[in-house]
Amino acid sequence: MTPPLTPTAAAVPESRAYVFDRDRRTAALARRQVRADLTDWKVSEEGIDSAVQVVSEIATNAVEHTKSVRIRLEVERHPEEIRIAVRDSGPRPEAPLAAYLAAPADLSEGGRGLLLVQLLAARWGAEPTPGNGLRVWAAIPAGDQQ
Repeated sequence: MTPPLTPTAAAVPESRAYVFDRDRRTAALARRQVRADLTDWKVSEEGIDSAVQVVSEIATNAVEHTKSVRIRLEVERHPEEIRIAVRDSGPRPEAPLAAYLAAPADLSEGGRGLLLVQLLAARWGAEPTPGNGLRVWAAIPAGDQQ
């Protein structure tokens, strides 16, 4: 009798999830947590820096553009990439997120977050969650381990 196949440790992603109250500190707390997790997982500094910037942008969007009471952060370490997701309870934006990828015409400081996500991530997207929420995710190359 052949024993069942068991995935190797490298094939099983490490994952962590956190829930933050939606307030002005949420993005900073998410950045700090992502940096700590990725440092624990010995991700390259380049991978950590990119992931921290991405989570900052998508957590800030969840805080500024929804009425969610809480924001959920998901962090996964796969062999070749880091996956970051931020989930809110809505409301979802009226336009598809791709509509927000054009740079603002003026010199305002805001409005470029998803452009940065698109530049830093190998791929990213958004999917509706039950109710009226949204889960925005990004996959960032992990780089060489430390």
